[in-house]
Amino acid sequence: MDRLVQCRGMRRLNRKMAEVALLACAVSACAPLGSLLPEGPTATLVPWRTPTTTRRPATLEPTLTATVELGPSPTPFKHVVEENDTLLQIAAFYGVNYDALLALNPGLNPTVLSIGQEILIPGPEGGPIVSLIPASTPIPLVLQPPSCYRRPSSGAWCLTAVSNPSSQDLENLIVEIRLHSPSGDLLEASQVFPPLNLLRSGATMPVAASFPEAEASEASARVLSVIPANGVEARYRAPTIIRSTDSLQEGGRSWLIAGTVELPSDTPMPNRTLLLATAFDDSNRVVGYAVWEPDPPMESGETRPFTLLVFSLGPPIARVEITSESYALADEVG
Repeated sequence: MDRLVQCRGMRRLNRKMAEVALLACAVSACAPLGSLLPEGPTATLVPWRTPTTTRRPATLEPTLTATVELGPSPTPFKHVVEENDTLLQIAAFYGVNYDALLALNPGLNPTVLSIGQEILIPGPEGGPIVSLIPASTPIPLVLQPPSCYRRPSSGAWCLTAVSNPSSQDLENLIVEIRLHSPSGDLLEASQVFPPLNLLRSGATMPVAASFPEAEASEASARVLSVIPANGVEARYRAPTIIRSTDSLQEGGRSWLIAGTVELPSDTPMPNRTLLLATAFDDSNRVVGYAVWEPDPPMESGETRPFTLLVFSLGPPIARVEITSESYALADEVG
């Protein structure tokens, strides 16, 4: 059975990095909770509202930007071990070779990892990934102000999106979503990863965070890390997607997409293939997303049917875009 991850059921992405290769140093996206929502509640989630709730048009023009720059002495890219992590899982998560991971971390006991332990992540040539990054290259990114929606039980989902207006494909994106009190004090923060590794030139990527307990009046978002994607053609494949069904449902609250996905014949094995359906409202704001992953993994050249159902967390869906990626996993990981 294919695994389908829906936006309203997304698990919290809570992997954290102790240190990252790039730091955001300019404007972050910020919006009052509920200020970008239409009147009336959603079918499943309740928008956060304040006494000064207004409806204002959203745009992806770079009026709100996060400029990410490299410092003169960037810190090597590291993974911080969390509960139940294994070295094989870490290698698979970053798509790196298991032996290269061991070689870059001499003295590491792969069978005994400690929570909080830092592990260097190797680049394609085996050295720390920071050695592949050019010095001090600013990368402009466009952040959608986050919208937050209370869950019927407790807590909330906060949804934002990052657009890449540059000509450079990017990866290793980390976004921090923050909740603030009416006086501006920071209440909670969550560092989250996007559903796909690669943020291609001209593309928009949704990012969401779950807050189990939250009482706030404003949310903000900022980019913590992103690096230029080197060797994209060698490391990634773009599956061919044919959409045969596009059905707007529930008055625009959900959208059903079905069709087929075909892997290129030169796709490395084993690989991980992901399809991302991103829902936009009529103001071009991201309002939801869903991810499809084949189970079992697809073979090179294989064609397989898929079905994706994406829900809106707020305004009705006006259109849905599908993007995809396939990348090799370490040979040692089955």
